[in-house]
Amino acid sequence: MTGDELNLRVDALTTQTRRFKALIGDFFRLEFKRVRPKWGPYEVVIQIERCENSPVHDVDNVAKAVLDALTGVVFHDDSQVERLLVTKVMGERPRISVTARPMASAKVSEIA
Repeated sequence: MTGDELNLRVDALTTQTRRFKALIGDFFRLEFKRVRPKWGPYEVVIQIERCENSPVHDVDNVAKAVLDALTGVVFHDDSQVERLLVTKVMGERPRISVTARPMASAKVSEIA
């Protein structure tokens, strides 16, 4: 956590979206006990890294699992997310990187 911005990297992927959601949710409940969810609009950026032999994930399923895990920790409800960017790239190892921040501190970027 940096101010109101959350940066998270999960160095693992599982083919079971429910398991992934539970793992992230448990992590937040244990590590961020004193963090209170906030109101207002949010931007969430998710990058899914995969290797040649790693399982293929649907970006919408990963996004749903991440947003569900952040609900009640970062924001009160995932309906507060007004901007969501999910990308899937080839990388060094299977992992997911997540940035969640209030829209007031989010920089607007144009996608060409």
